[in-house]
Amino acid sequence: MAKNKKGFTLVEILVAMALVAVLVSVMASNMAKVRPDQKKALFIKAYTRTEVAVASMLNDAEMYPTVYDENGNLEEFGLCSTKEPLGLLGQTDPASGTGKFSYYFAKAVGGTYAAGNGANTVKTNDGITYSITEQNANSVTIDATAATITVSADIKGEDTELAQIKVTNNGNVSCNGNENNKCQEYMDDRYDLRIKEKAKAASDDSKE
Repeated sequence: MAKNKKGFTLVEILVAMALVAVLVSVMASNMAKVRPDQKKALFIKAYTRTEVAVASMLNDAEMYPTVYDENGNLEEFGLCSTKEPLGLLGQTDPASGTGKFSYYFAKAVGGTYAAGNGANTVKTNDGITYSITEQNANSVTIDATAATITVSADIKGEDTELAQIKVTNNGNVSCNGNENNKCQEYMDDRYDLRIKEKAKAASDDSKE
């Protein structure tokens, strides 16, 4: 005697498909909330890299030596110096004048350096570009601005400006004080890279 073969009915299949559709929609909305903010992630990467590079440069006693004159006054100090390095570095890979900071910054971040008119550029292989404006040449003032760095990145085939960084003579790295600069917004919670959901003003206004 032949056994009866049991299968799924059309109603059961439709119910299962409906459940799957509901699960997919719920997961999709939750995934959207945890997507990383690409601009913020790239800028945080650039900012952190800048901190490491600047510390390395400033701590290189040949690249940026601290020199006193015979009266004990500072003659050369910090990242504003445009003078040629001392020692072995001065013999093997010297850079001086306008572009010294940018040249060694490119070396420190593993990028390529190109001199420009007013601003030099450093590009790294992850699509980040640092446009560097060097300032206060040969100042020995501790908190003088040595460089302003505008960070941009290749996002979907377009060069997109992200934010600006300021580097002082004594190696302090901070956000450049510009009202349109998103640096501080990014750095306030640098370890949370999720896209922030913005409240809809129109919706809030309608409730009032």
